Amino acid sequence: MKPIQQFSKSLVFCVVTVAAIFVIAVKGLQWARKRETEAPRGSLAGVSAPAVASFAKPQIGTAAAEEVPLRPLPVAERSTTHEWTAGDGMDPKLIERIAHNPDEFVKMVEENARIKRRQLVYRNDTAAAVIQRARLSGEPVGRLTLPALDGKELDFEITRADLFPSGQGGTFTGRLAGRGSSLVTLAFQFGRESFTVVSPEDGLFLQAHPREPGEIIITSFDPDTYLPAGGGEDHIVRPSETPAK
Repeated sequence: MKPIQQFSKSLVFCVVTVAAIFVIAVKGLQWARKRETEAPRGSLAGVSAPAVASFAKPQIGTAAAEEVPLRPLPVAERSTTHEWTAGDGMDPKLIERIAHNPDEFVKMVEENARIKRRQLVYRNDTAAAVIQRARLSGEPVGRLTLPALDGKELDFEITRADLFPSGQGGTFTGRLAGRGSSLVTLAFQFGRESFTVVSPEDGLFLQAHPREPGEIIITSFDPDTYLPAGGGEDHIVRPSETPAK
């Protein structure tokens, strides 16, 4: 009975973990994308003063600071639907290129202590785009392809969908194909997406936050130590519709 009890405890832990992280993802999709107009909060311990000074220019609130570069990193690997960027996503110099502002820069640097990896991935086929094609064809959406790290992709089997009438936003819940003990959740609004993947069988624990439409920042984490507080949540749009029932 001990193996069964241990499995049950592990499954309960995973359910609690993904539920907590999913709340963060959905909560992020309830706030309008904004640009910070205040001084950065938090600490930049471990980051050199020149790096901070470099990122702090131009001043937040200026026209230059409002310009967010799209697809800021070069691509290292490609598939039909995804492009994985090059570089160490935990390096402050790279974080400087993907963060929207000093406040988000601080959050991501501090998050380094709680995660294993970080990578920016470009999505050429978002959930919203898949839904719109399905509506035109009349076919239901039962699967989505999600990116993992380093050129790997995941087959997401959808078991529950709560979508806006327009199909441009909502949430999906399900599992990885062939992994009955896994849990996957995805929330999206137009091209912005957040998702969580928990698959103990594969040792796979991922959290993805939106950067810009079609751009997501994926982190791998240890479920025993991770607290969801990643960057990107201040840069997604407010849902303007109620999911269809």
